[in-house]
Amino acid sequence: MKIRKMSHILCATSFVAFASLASAQSTETAQSPVADATPIPVVETAAPVEAPPQDIVLKKGTPITLAVAEEVNSSTHDGGDTFKLTVLNDVTAGGKVVIPRGTPATAEVTWRTGKGAFGKSGKMEFGLRSIDLNGQPVPVSGQFRQEGEGNTVATGVGVIAIGVFAGFITGKRARLPVGRELMSQLAQDVTFTPDGQLSAAFDAKAALAAAELETPLGKCKAAAKQLTKVKAQEKALEDCYAERME
Repeated sequence: MKIRKMSHILCATSFVAFASLASAQSTETAQSPVADATPIPVVETAAPVEAPPQDIVLKKGTPITLAVAEEVNSSTHDGGDTFKLTVLNDVTAGGKVVIPRGTPATAEVTWRTGKGAFGKSGKMEFGLRSIDLNGQPVPVSGQFRQEGEGNTVATGVGVIAIGVFAGFITGKRARLPVGRELMSQLAQDVTFTPDGQLSAAFDAKAALAAAELETPLGKCKAAAKQLTKVKAQEKALEDCYAERME
């Protein structure tokens, strides 16, 4: 009896202990913090915004080959006269043709002599001035000199044979033939739109003025225009072309 009674007591005690443990675990579970069930927001990555296309800048000093489009010589052209040229090859930048071949250009005779006496050849100096791009002058630079071929052998014979009449023996004129290739450079930076058109922001007048002031002839002209009297200005401008601009 005692053993059976003791067995009942042990069973009862174990049950109570088990119940107490289960209750404690249940309480602990109830009191433990609940994991955050808030969903993590999904951040959508925006598609990269493409930068707007940039203007194309053709830098000062960019080489451009020009070809003479009309014959020029020291007998028909004087200081201050202009003559025509054309761009020989396409000029590209940013993958675009910004100055197409055939674009007209202009040069100016800055000094010349005609056919010289006693077999001296004629001489002529000229400067490249601008490219006409869709009606807008784009300044270029380049200074050149052309001389004719003197006839020194005939001069020697003439002086000996006819004495004072040797003055009638003349040299050859300076001649610049059609097709002669001349190397020019952009005289100022030039801005083009992304599609290769001359930018509306390009100030042709200001660019030409700045380019001219960098040439000896331009400096001479600027000094002449500073004179107050009109006749003095005209005389000074004539002198600018009469003197060699080295």
